[in-house]
Formats: sequence, C-alpha cells, structure tokens
Amino acid sequence: MSFKGNRSGVSRTVSSGIVSISSGELHTLTTCNCEIAVLPVELLFELQIPYFQKNDNTITVHNQLGGYSVFCDGKVEAGTETYTIRNYIERSNQLKGHADYKDYRETLLTSPIVLFTKARKTNQESPRDKTFAVIVNTRHPNIRAEIEKGMNSAITSVWGESYSLQFDFQRAIKQFFSTVNYDTDGEGLSISFEFKADALFDISYMFGFSKRKAEVNGRVLNLFSANEEKRKKVKMFLDKISEPYIRRSSMPDRKMSLFSMGSIDEEVFNSVPCNMGPRTSLLESTHPAIAEESTS
Repeated sequence: MSFKGNRSGVSRTVSSGIVSISSGELHTLTTCNCEIAVLPVELLFELQIPYFQKNDNTITVHNQLGGYSVFCDGKVEAGTETYTIRNYIERSNQLKGHADYKDYRETLLTSPIVLFTKARKTNQESPRDKTFAVIVNTRHPNIRAEIEKGMNSAITSVWGESYSLQFDFQRAIKQFFSTVNYDTDGEGLSISFEFKADALFDISYMFGFSKRKAEVNGRVLNLFSANEEKRKKVKMFLDKISEPYIRRSSMPDRKMSLFSMGSIDEEVFNSVPCNMGPRTSLLESTHPAIAEESTS
C-alpha cells in the first residue's frame, strides 16, 4: 500500500552514528542497550540458523520462542541467491479491528524487527548491490517510545475515522551507510498499516488528513565482521537480542488475530534464556573488541 497526501511527522532528534560492540553498549544479559544494528544478510542467516531455516531457495522464519519479526515483500537476495521468505509480515498491512490493531502493536514491541535493504560501495569502479539486514530493537526504551508515540499520536488525532501510519527508518540508516562508504536508496526501510473504520464517507482520510508518518531514529550498531573471532562476538550479540521474553500477565477474553503474539503488559526486558545454551556477558569476554570495519 502506498501513502499519498499530506503527512504529519513524529520524530526524535538524535545523533546517529556507528557504535561498536566494544563501546559498552551491552550492559547485562537481560538488557540489550542497542537501538538499531546493521549487518550483511548472509551473516544474519549464518549466525541465526535456529530462526532462519534454509531449504533450497526458501528461508522459513521461526519466531515462536524468541527470534525476529521479519517485515519484507516475500523475497530477499543473499549473495548470488534469491530466497523466498516464509512466515514474514508484509510491510504494509490493513487492520480490520481492535484485535488486529492490538496484536500488530504487540508484534512491533515484543520482538526485534528485521528489514532488508540494498546498498553499494561508493569507492569502487563497478559497485554491486549488497543486501543488508537492519535489526530494529523495538524493546529498547528509546525505540519503543518512538513506536508508541507514533501510534498514540495517530490514534488520538482521529475520532472513529480511518487512518494510516508509516514508520520510516531511512534517515538513521542512510546516515550510517554514508559513514562506511556505502550508498542506499532506502528501499525496504519502512513499515505501515491502515486502519479502516466503518464509515460510508471518511472525508479526512480521502483528503489525506488522517495519514501519518513517524520517523524513527536511533544509534546504529555496526555488525560488519571479516574474521571468525569477530563473528563469534556478533553471534553472541544476536543470540542475546533474539531471546524470548516473559509475559507475566495476559487477557483471558482477548480475541486472537493474524498478529497474535501474547501480552506486553509487563516490562519487556524481562528475558529468559532460550534453548541455545548458556551465554557469558560480552563485557566479560577476553577477546579483542570488534572494530568498525566495512564489509567487502
């Protein structure tokens, strides 16, 4: 679904930049202080096999016990291969009622979001497009606040009317790529939904007055890595950010819908170990720090 007409912006002014794993951004096993992370898509698939299962030219996303909410158009290029993605969420959705809205909101806030975008080296004679995975940690307080602010602002500005909301991550990611000598058009770096009310004539929606755009900014963690030692650190980070979460309360009368994932009434940083074995804190590791380096 494309967005047309006037849009009102909801954004947070931040200083976006590269952050390395060695910078002290990760404090404990239960709190991951990362807002956004970027890495080559092949590396994500390689290091997170339990959540991205390959079978020929198909990749099935597993996220029932931890993992990621993948928003895409159903296809992704990784190296020389093009894969069909199963168990993904369309980047544009139409919500048909309160249950859909609540579950969509919870989907955004209870699992890290994965988006796919392409970028190319700016300092090569014949640059080729390379696909990157952008992980948006919607459980981080800053990112969570921006998502909630965008949704709350949209819903409080309409009264029983249809409306649409687009979350745009392009600004932060474009700034990040420019610092590592990459260029991107930002395709794939937005998600949106449309809430249709039961109204015969919705003048505000028809003229674009109830169409909203929320720009989400954040500090970007560079997960590019070129050797095995650094990949181990990246995997440790990914294993931690993808852990499942405890939901201490639920609503017994809640109706299930397409996006149903459980309740988010409790603190989202309450995590439980997943079935990948015990992990040690990154800050306690004796390995050398991961440097911010460009991928080839």
